[in-house]
Amino acid sequence: MKKITFFWIAVIFLIALAFYLLRGIMLPFVMSFILAYILNPLVKKLVVHKWNRMIATLVVIVGLIISILLSILIIVPVLEAQVVSFVRKIPTYAATLWTRIQPLFDYVKEYIHENQLANIKEALSQQSMQVVNELGNTLMGLFSQSAVLFDIVSFIIITPVVTFYLLADWDVIVMKIKKLFPRRNAPFLEEKMAELDMTLSAFVRGQAIVCLFLALFYGIGLSVIGIDLGFGIGFISGLLSFIPYVGSLTGFFLSLLMAFTQSAEWSLFVGILLVFGIGQFFEGYVLTPKLVGDKVGLHPAWVIFALFAGGSLFGFLGVLLAVPIAAMLGVLIRTAVGFYQNSLFYKAKK
Repeated sequence: MKKITFFWIAVIFLIALAFYLLRGIMLPFVMSFILAYILNPLVKKLVVHKWNRMIATLVVIVGLIISILLSILIIVPVLEAQVVSFVRKIPTYAATLWTRIQPLFDYVKEYIHENQLANIKEALSQQSMQVVNELGNTLMGLFSQSAVLFDIVSFIIITPVVTFYLLADWDVIVMKIKKLFPRRNAPFLEEKMAELDMTLSAFVRGQAIVCLFLALFYGIGLSVIGIDLGFGIGFISGLLSFIPYVGSLTGFFLSLLMAFTQSAEWSLFVGILLVFGIGQFFEGYVLTPKLVGDKVGLHPAWVIFALFAGGSLFGFLGVLLAVPIAAMLGVLIRTAVGFYQNSLFYKAKK
């Protein structure tokens, strides 16, 4: 038993080490695996209706690519128009913001010497310029590197191809993995695989639909009430909603900041409260219970920790792997707790 335990620990360690050493090239392959996992039920439905697996896979991949391209053609022009409008209005925003905070400086003048106040203004101005310059230099350096362009192009090309092959052979891959299970423990391991699949499918597929709905709802809602750059803020906050509370709070405070700089009308602030209030109501009481469920075994605090830990260790690749690994650990921990509670050590009274 100890030899088997050490063997699996060694296997897990080697897999983790391989991911860490190859993290620079793993992103398209991990993304392909996630897409194949999400799209596999759709391919299965087509196969049930007497479609050839290869043809069904091809149709689903082509449909996915067309959907993404149509989304880009619709969303990008809207974002471009709002960004251009936002850039043109930056001087107006700055003047409005200064008008709002000037009374605060006038109040502070009574308690702080003018020389100290001038030093504070100069320090804030220098820090702001430094942040803007560093951000601009970082973006320019990022997009000027040919390696980054190559990574983007290879990601766009490789991901659909690898996804196609994974989807076409998904059942074969799963069967080969099951054949590797020790025969004595095969039923138990297959049961745990089914539990893991239920947890992941409920969370990943359901959360993807929830995030897409919230992105469109927040983006359209903020645009309708008149928030400049509202569609971009709402869309990003919706996509960030896979991190519990982070997406909605980020969008809410960015919207308040934008409203504060562009208008003093209370209707704008009331509109923001309504948009995010309705969005949170639908997410919490309609979409999440129906699409994700409340028995997936992934606590919001555990998800947040996993996402931040994955991002810290592996970057964006770690963020993609965080939820699946968190789900695996959750299944392992619940199994270990079950073994412990059924053990003589736990049940012994003395």
